[in-house]
Amino acid sequence: MWALDRGGRLEDLMVSMTAESPARRRSERWWQVYEPPYSAEFHSSAFVTERTIAFIEDAARRGGPWLAWASFPDPHHPMSPPGEWFDRHSPDDMELPATVDDPLEGAPRYVQAISQLHPSSQRNWVTPCGVAGDHELVREAMAATYGMIEMIDDGIGQILAALDRLGQADNTIIVFTSDHGDMMGDHSLMLKGFLHYRGTLAVPMVVVDPRRPPGRTDSLAGSIDLGPTLLELADVRGYDGIGGRSLVPVLDDAGASVRDEVLIEDDFPGALVINLPIPSKTRTLVTADLRLTRHSDGSEQLFDMATDPDEVAPLGRTDPARRAEMYERLAAALMEADDLARGMPLSAA
Repeated sequence: MWALDRGGRLEDLMVSMTAESPARRRSERWWQVYEPPYSAEFHSSAFVTERTIAFIEDAARRGGPWLAWASFPDPHHPMSPPGEWFDRHSPDDMELPATVDDPLEGAPRYVQAISQLHPSSQRNWVTPCGVAGDHELVREAMAATYGMIEMIDDGIGQILAALDRLGQADNTIIVFTSDHGDMMGDHSLMLKGFLHYRGTLAVPMVVVDPRRPPGRTDSLAGSIDLGPTLLELADVRGYDGIGGRSLVPVLDDAGASVRDEVLIEDDFPGALVINLPIPSKTRTLVTADLRLTRHSDGSEQLFDMATDPDEVAPLGRTDPARRAEMYERLAAALMEADDLARGMPLSAA
């Protein structure tokens, strides 16, 4: 309704996720790279920006504490930045990932199969696929994605300017992060899902507290840590059994650390229902120098991230001592992450 109220056309805004959806321009290599048939003012990023600013303006008038969650759907496939943002970056200027032609030797069979599935052969629009040697396709997808990202950057700039205008900047904690990454050609793969490489696992995390100086850290952190962190920064007691760990010690000292590993859990029960050749469960443990991934089909990957940051040389079973240590740590992390392992609320009476 928001876009329709501003003059948008329903037939341009509500479309099927297929190659037949309307577009001003579309890639010949992949239908999901295209310029949508509407201008930038009707795009989701414009909606999130406008509504976030309106919320902050209202909160500032009311006074008192407030929390705004500005959740931009982009960058996401389809790679379809509107208007000027579609041409913001040229495919010719895109630098291909160093692992774009990774033969994936030692990778699980399903990952190898996905890498050979050209986007033009996707079963549906959300299915992970591969580069299949098409470097120009990767460049086109990257350029369009950069356009989506820059449109979001513009929107965030408007939100930050509103905080300054309303006198809220010096009393507002800001977090910038994402729910996942995208392979975007890394390891000859595209999109996300069941692919536990850094391209999808590593996301930006920026925490700005006007009471603290800026800094940068290599300490491990997970998205689950944001809840406890924000509660402590706001001087609010966390509930019993809350997951994650507060990162406030790291904000105060970039050399500090609050965890020795990050556990990543990925479930896809649909694989069992529709009989897809992919694992229904994946568990990954990331430490300062290692990454172990175990799939429910029995396949695994172990990488030395210190000597092999691009994750192209899996250790396999060549280092039994470190492999055994990582499995022991994975088991301990799984036990700690279990809901019942963290305790339960008790009545004060």
